[in-house]
Amino acid sequence: MNGIFRHPILSAVLFSFAFSTCASAGEKISVPELTDPARAEEVRARVAADREAARALLNDVVRSGKDAETRCTAINTLGASADTYIAKSLADVINDADPAVQSCAIRAAGEAKNLFAVKDLLLLIENYLASYSTMGPYEAGMLARIKAIDSVWALGEIGDPAATQKLLKFFGESDNVVKINIAISAGKTNSGYAKKFLSSLAGNTSEASAVRAAAFETLAGSKASAAAPGAALADGIEKGDIIYAGGRMGIPQSWIADVPVGHSGIFGGTELMDGKLVVVIYDCVPDTFQPYGGVRRIYSWKDFTHQNKYPYYGNRVSKVRPTAAQRKKIILAAKAKLGLHYSDTHFQQKGPDLFDCVGYTEYAYEAAGLNPTPDEQETGWGWPLTPAEQFAATVANTQMRPPLAMAGGGSGRAPRTEIITNNIDKLLKAYGMEGRSGLPEVNSDIRPEPEN
Repeated sequence: MNGIFRHPILSAVLFSFAFSTCASAGEKISVPELTDPARAEEVRARVAADREAARALLNDVVRSGKDAETRCTAINTLGASADTYIAKSLADVINDADPAVQSCAIRAAGEAKNLFAVKDLLLLIENYLASYSTMGPYEAGMLARIKAIDSVWALGEIGDPAATQKLLKFFGESDNVVKINIAISAGKTNSGYAKKFLSSLAGNTSEASAVRAAAFETLAGSKASAAAPGAALADGIEKGDIIYAGGRMGIPQSWIADVPVGHSGIFGGTELMDGKLVVVIYDCVPDTFQPYGGVRRIYSWKDFTHQNKYPYYGNRVSKVRPTAAQRKKIILAAKAKLGLHYSDTHFQQKGPDLFDCVGYTEYAYEAAGLNPTPDEQETGWGWPLTPAEQFAATVANTQMRPPLAMAGGGSGRAPRTEIITNNIDKLLKAYGMEGRSGLPEVNSDIRPEPEN
């Protein structure tokens, strides 16, 4: 049978016969067909075999005013088409006005390894980094930030050598979350350029240990310099932070949040293991997952991102920032549940015996006297709590800025956020204006831990 499918004429005849009973060539794919999960594979096969049906789907659904979820389903389905016109058109959707559709188009470009999307993906990253110093690295520019991270992931999937070289040039302008994604994406290629870069990064003790751990991991057995931990303050991430990645629940929905976050865990720091730096992460995944499921402790970014299937979106904490003592309690609570099982129905999100990923992180924080997400989002009409909701309810645990480009090729650090915002306040008052709008949110709310 494999020999038959390698023959182009016989393959076309067999495809035509397979669909003769359900659709004629060029017959449009209806929205009910498209959105029926039971027919997903059938519709993808039809898109792959029928160029006219694929083009009609592009025009009638993707370019229409239909809801974001339907358009996203069509974009994902059209990735099965080998039609150059379809590939170019889907690359254009990366610039769609709807943030949710844009996120889907970026991801679809990576999954389909769409070379026509490379230019726009690089531009999204470049534009975000260029606006870094004015809009702040996190809250004020969150959607642009996530698009840039998604674009880094998509470029890694596409694997274009020229694009990878450009991606690595962005490394010095990026913060540690973006750096981790760049290291992972570069590691997906087998280019000597990327391996040389990652080897240098792994041995660079001036870089954050969490970033270097990503480089060691992606080198896949290649040698690097001795793995001294480096400066802990450079990490921009602390033990007990909640960390986020994409996941099965990560399709952007306007009623939840316009962010494709679908998985959360607890950061446990970095360790030196067999001469390499590794991350320590506590999370909860379905029991069927590999290397093992349920509540687990893992030692790689790859396992946390479901074998690099999704991007890493960074580290956040509750709006009341954990004290050092509370961080210890968070880690102890996370460890205490190791080996327990995943809640497939999500009825027991927060245990005591069954968890899902977001319930597990919520449980660990509540055990330390913190509450990342408002209780009303966990019960009644708010149930089940999603990682995207928790992401939106928390704040970034960092005040770090990337190096600013300086004349003559040097670099410098941006002023602390409070200096910037205080000076902007003075400027606004000088012109008779009060208050601030759209400025970066920094988590500086540190309160003493209540005594028992």
